[in-house]
Amino acid sequence: MKVIKFFFVICLFICCSTDKNEDYSNNNTANTSSVNQIDDTGPVLTSNSTGVFRFKANGFFSNRVINVYYHIPDGDIKTMPVLISFHGASRNAIDYRDFWINNSNNSNFMVFAPEFEAADFSSDEYNLGNIFDDGDNPSSGTYNPIEEWTFSILDPLFEYIKADISGTQENYNAWGHSAGCQFLHRFVLFMPNSKLNIAVCSNAGWYTVPEYGINFPYGLDQSEISINTLNSAFSKKLYIHLAENDNDPNASSLRHNEIVDNQQGLHRLARGRYFYLKSEEVASENSIPFNWLKAQEVPNVAHNASQMAEDAVKYLFPE
Repeated sequence: MKVIKFFFVICLFICCSTDKNEDYSNNNTANTSSVNQIDDTGPVLTSNSTGVFRFKANGFFSNRVINVYYHIPDGDIKTMPVLISFHGASRNAIDYRDFWINNSNNSNFMVFAPEFEAADFSSDEYNLGNIFDDGDNPSSGTYNPIEEWTFSILDPLFEYIKADISGTQENYNAWGHSAGCQFLHRFVLFMPNSKLNIAVCSNAGWYTVPEYGINFPYGLDQSEISINTLNSAFSKKLYIHLAENDNDPNASSLRHNEIVDNQQGLHRLARGRYFYLKSEEVASENSIPFNWLKAQEVPNVAHNASQMAEDAVKYLFPE
């Protein structure tokens, strides 16, 4: 009998425990607290609120519904700055909202973290923005019109938020880590005339470097990007934000092949440094004004999104 009771207690403990490192993907939405229950009727955004709503894009993406996790501190939301936070490959947007809650309250900005679920957005459609049908094998015949780029969702999402709060904001800031940084720096490169203001890109695994002689997705050959677009991209306020210890060439999911290794280096830190220095060189060679900045490398931090967010706030919302 004692053995049976002991077995029952162990089973109960296992069933009731949760993994502190749980990845909050789309399969976990139903298990989150009441503040994270999805509002299917659309948002009713108010100050001092935390939750999630569904955003349905128009046009090419009208068959996709995006969960948008948000936090709004106390204050005048009609004028409050907006931050859009882009998750990594784990698609855990809830965490990418939560990383910012304390700083949101302290610095008085709203944070919105759209979740590009893997079931609806492949890595081609998220990391590479759906610029091509197959971004790793680009061709003129598979180059998609701009309205089919995943980046095209962002300004309408911003306008949707503004309409709900009767806001007067003219632009928004954005932060992305890892795969979110891949998405964000390509958004800056390919759609520089968006309403994005300041972008901070943290710890991408690899980059689309604005250099010719190397095919997309590693360089600009076959990208069909024009010199006018490149001029506009270099005029944006983009921070390259790297962790000092994110230098493991054997990191999980880090892409390796002959092209990217020879071009950008063997780990995230080297690749981020190369991206910035080469971009600066290209701008100088073409006499293009260059507004990108390399942030101070974050000491004693590796590939850690929450720690990078904590450091990034001073670039996004300087006092």
